[in-house]
Amino acid sequence: MSNHELCDIYRQKSDILHGSFDMEHFAVIQSIVRAGLSGDRDALDKQIERLRERLQKAGDVKDAATLERLRAAARDTQEMAPSRVEISRALIVGEVLDPGINPPIDRETGARLCTIDFPTKSDQSPVYMARVAETVEGLLHEWASEAALQAVGVAPTRTLLIYGPPGSGKTVSAHYIAARLGLPLVTARIDGLISSFLGTTARNIANLFDFANRYACVLLLDEFDALAKLRDDPQEIGEIKRVVNTLLQNLDLRRNFGITIAITNHDRLLDPAVWRRFETHLQLGEPDEHARDVLIKRFLKPIEAPEATIRVFSYCLARRTGADIERICTAAKRTLALSGESHDGPGLFHALSSVLARTPYHDHTPARILATDQEAFVSLIANDGEISLKQTEIGEATGYGQSRVSDLKKAKRHLPLMEAMHAQ
Repeated sequence: MSNHELCDIYRQKSDILHGSFDMEHFAVIQSIVRAGLSGDRDALDKQIERLRERLQKAGDVKDAATLERLRAAARDTQEMAPSRVEISRALIVGEVLDPGINPPIDRETGARLCTIDFPTKSDQSPVYMARVAETVEGLLHEWASEAALQAVGVAPTRTLLIYGPPGSGKTVSAHYIAARLGLPLVTARIDGLISSFLGTTARNIANLFDFANRYACVLLLDEFDALAKLRDDPQEIGEIKRVVNTLLQNLDLRRNFGITIAITNHDRLLDPAVWRRFETHLQLGEPDEHARDVLIKRFLKPIEAPEATIRVFSYCLARRTGADIERICTAAKRTLALSGESHDGPGLFHALSSVLARTPYHDHTPARILATDQEAFVSLIANDGEISLKQTEIGEATGYGQSRVSDLKKAKRHLPLMEAMHAQ
């Protein structure tokens, strides 16, 4: 954890040093300082957890929860091993794919069958939940450890299926993996391979795989469910079966040449035979609380939003994909820039309220309330222990004075609005 992150923790916990708990905890704080200044991440994390446990036992539940959020956010902010993975040359074969090489084309239309990208480590890395991050890191470790796997008679994974809703980071993940491997990314949309002449579709698939197998690259198959959708046409059932078989055969053959990633928004449309072709299945979904915090901090930059403001944004943007969060944060920055308000917590709060008010529908109650009535929203978060914000932090995030926050909390102004929304 950097010294900057450490200072953030101390600012959040400044009330600790001003008497909100017994000074017996000062010894733990000294240990935290020593570990932070020495750069010992393991010792730092251990001492912070020690302080969190003491706060929990002392009944300071909100303080303990805040400390845990800070720890988790710091872990999620770390870049996932930015160094390039030294992949075995036996795992990826083929010629070097230079930027000047042209991709194959559809002979009927002249359209390119794929695009070629050269992702770099400097590209922004995805923000994952812990389970997803472990899977991705596990795959990268496999591809750097072929000899160890071969010693026990197994080979590294060569096929990966990523599925989840639009905006969940599937394409970003493929680019990230290619960048970590130091390989070009050859991307083909399956629906782009489909021709009005199904015989041409099979030829396009074969040409695509011939190209990918010739060069050292990662092959990304986008919109992988497109072929499944064609099965609804009863007139072409024979040809469709041949096209699907061509695709599956080429997937099997490609294991001898390199790594293939497929992505889809509609995993339920895929046949069991397709699922079996992919050794690892990675499901991406809506980011959890800690991932949302990290994404919001990233998307609000260069504005350095207070921690309490990040929590308010995260509270409102639950059930949103990463792409949704980026879109709303960008809109909030535009609104703030044009409003003339200060670039601080209250300014961002008013901007978020305006953006949500312009959105026609919300299925998440906090977002609907903020879009409708800011004071009702303040009442909501003041009464909701899940968000774990003190009245002073609510004031920092919203611009409302502590006495007004207290009045709104007691009045429970949000309840009539919630009842009206639930009755709709």
